[in-house]
Amino acid sequence: MRWHIAALAAAIAVAGCPASRDHPGTGPNALWTIVSRCVDRQTAAYCSCPPFELSCCGNQSTPDGDVVWARTADFVVIRDLRMCGCPPAFVSALAMPLTRITGIEDPHRPEGIWPFAWDVAHARIPDELAIGLVLNPPAARTQNQMHVHLLRLQAGVRPWLDGDAPAPPGVQVVPVPDLGAVFAAVQARMGADHMRDTGVLVARGRRGGWRAVLTDRTSPQMFTVNRCVAQ
Repeated sequence: MRWHIAALAAAIAVAGCPASRDHPGTGPNALWTIVSRCVDRQTAAYCSCPPFELSCCGNQSTPDGDVVWARTADFVVIRDLRMCGCPPAFVSALAMPLTRITGIEDPHRPEGIWPFAWDVAHARIPDELAIGLVLNPPAARTQNQMHVHLLRLQAGVRPWLDGDAPAPPGVQVVPVPDLGAVFAAVQARMGADHMRDTGVLVARGRRGGWRAVLTDRTSPQMFTVNRCVAQ
């Protein structure tokens, strides 16, 4: 959701680290521009492809060669601009389909994006209990190309995520036996008519399996570490 294409607004207090909503960029199709025009280039050319050119290019702590983290025939993961100037331990990236899929409301939403995003996140965040994958609903995003955020969970989320404490008001936690069937589990709980209103955070269950944290029209990124303290 949050591919920060434009310069960060002066109102953002922490340099290089946006708030939980999508940050306005060059319009709602900026991510699709990246997917359709930029990610097939050689590594050295990523940063010469607008709007990729604003993705930490020239920043020594985030080398240009790390812009694209992984790619298959169906999906790609790119580094999020929010990593610019952040400590190495801070992880923020976007997993996207290489075809035109708007978001969770799209009937062609691909289940395969979840295991793909998880594998890439786990390569960067070794503790699988610390990983949170987030997909925002249309009301909490500015980009209309599906993108799953790869982030760390906030401290304190685990007790209610694992069912050892009550979930926050307005939040549902749904067991997901198969990481390749997240959308099916969400739709079974919410119904097809409410999919577009649902934000989803996927995490590993401490006792096995997976958990989907569901929000109504709001971003589940509030439960993740989605900003950093710049170096």
